[in-house]
Formats: sequence, structure tokens, C-alpha cells
Amino acid sequence: MRILVTGARGLLGYHLTKVGLSRGAELFLTARGEAFLSEVPYQSADLTDPEVVQALVQWAQPEVVIHSAAMTLVDACQENPFLCWLHNVTATRYLLGALQALRPQTHFIFVSTDFVYDGFPVVRRPYVEGDYEAPLSVYGASKLAAEAWVRHYPGPWAIARTALVYGIAPTAARDNILTRIITQLRRGQSMSLFTDQFRTPSWAHDVAEGLWLLAEKGAQGIYHLSGPDIETPYSFGQAIAQVWGLSESLLEPATEREWRAPAPRPPYSPLSIEKARALGYIPHSTQEALRQIALMQPEL
Repeated sequence: MRILVTGARGLLGYHLTKVGLSRGAELFLTARGEAFLSEVPYQSADLTDPEVVQALVQWAQPEVVIHSAAMTLVDACQENPFLCWLHNVTATRYLLGALQALRPQTHFIFVSTDFVYDGFPVVRRPYVEGDYEAPLSVYGASKLAAEAWVRHYPGPWAIARTALVYGIAPTAARDNILTRIITQLRRGQSMSLFTDQFRTPSWAHDVAEGLWLLAEKGAQGIYHLSGPDIETPYSFGQAIAQVWGLSESLLEPATEREWRAPAPRPPYSPLSIEKARALGYIPHSTQEALRQIALMQPEL
């Protein structure tokens, strides 16, 4: 099976590549920047250029596309809505259009977010696929708009919503909550973390395994792929400090009202993963995932 992975140099894209290689998949990678694995076909591509996207699809001739490329910095999206829409919505539309024209039976798997929800569920329970979406931020709105384009794709499609993805990727251009917390605590610097946001943090390796599961089973529709445990950023930070033996006293509890971030966050957006579990998705608990990362990356 020929599989094109977009955003291959990012955190999730890196883990998608590693998992795909372990499964013997015929991979084709794209991202901005240079290739990072000599044994895997790679093209640097600007997905906001429709001609480049057409050429990319002609090059890869994919049977499956896992579209993980995105602008994911929530505050940056809020402050630059045009760029956010360009990278998250327009690029997705160009990919879908190229596939419809050149490879209309390609299985398109789109990576989305828990931020499509507003965080005010009628019943305080994890969101299930099919719950009402009402994003609070430009980022969440852009991903929901991209989802709408995916749903109108005439070929087979799947949408995978995830949350607070963390892990290690040497190719990633920026940090994530895990690496940021470890770095600051090791420097003896205090760090403020929200106590009033409830999410299901997701190890990038687990999400990658889940996306490959969708690809291999030809799954269609919406799936939630996240970790199994509900955490606040503050409780997640405490778990990181414990596993790496760092000082929890440097973690300072904060609320969104105190912080006044540019983009509003949903206060309660845990994802139910029961539908994905029924397909065979088995993510690690928060503690298990952190311990695995610590074992695999002792130098972190």
C-alpha cells in the first residue's frame, strides 16, 4: 500500500514515519525542509500552492494519504487568522482536489483536534464522535472547516481528532508541552500551567499507531485518538516532574483568566476513545507513556 504522509518532519509526522517503517509500509513523505531519512522517498512541498500539490500527488500516486501537516500553535492562529486558514483549510482543500482529480479512490485520513468543541458539554463527560462542535478559537474553527471539506470528499475518508499531543521528535521544528516542561524545570525555572482545562493528553506514538490502524482497516468516519486519562496541564506537568525526578514546586497553578492567552481554550474537552478502542486502538496511560519515553530517551 502506497502511503503519503504530510507534515513528516513534525512531531506526529515523525512518529507516523517510524511506525510505518516498522510495519513495512511503502512510504512517501512530504514536509517543508530537507529529507531526514535517506531510505524513504521524500519531497519538500508547499501545500498552499495548488500546482505543487498536484505534482506531489502525481509523484506519490498514493492509495492512502495521512494529512498531519497543519499550523497548530493556537495563539499564533488567533493572531494570524489568514495564515491559519491558508495552512489548515486551503491546503487541505488543495490536497482533496488533487486527489479527486488524479487518485479519486485514495483513502484520505485527516488529523483534527479536540478544539473543535467549546468545552461546555451538556453532560460533563468525554466528547463522543457526533457531539455538537462549536470551536472557540480560530485554530479550532479552521480544523472544523477543513473537516467539512473532508466530509465532502467523494472518496473514502476518516477524521481523527486528537488532543495535546506530546513526545520526542528530533526533526520537529518546535517543542511541545513535554519537552517545554522538562527544559524549564531542569533550568530551575518556574512554569505556570492551567488547572482549569481538562483534556486527554496524547502520546504521539500512540496517535501514530491509531492512524495506521485507520489506514490498514480502511476505516471511515470520525474517530477520537487520544490518551485514556483526563488531565489538566498542571496535573500533566506534575506527572512529568515525577517521572523525570524534577521539582514539582517549580510548577505554578494558573487559570486561563489569570493568564489571558490570545486564544480561548475549551475548559473541558476530553475525548472518548471507545469507538477507536473497538477498532483495536490501545493507547498507553499517562504514566506508562511518560515512563516509556524516559526509557527510550534517557538523555532528554
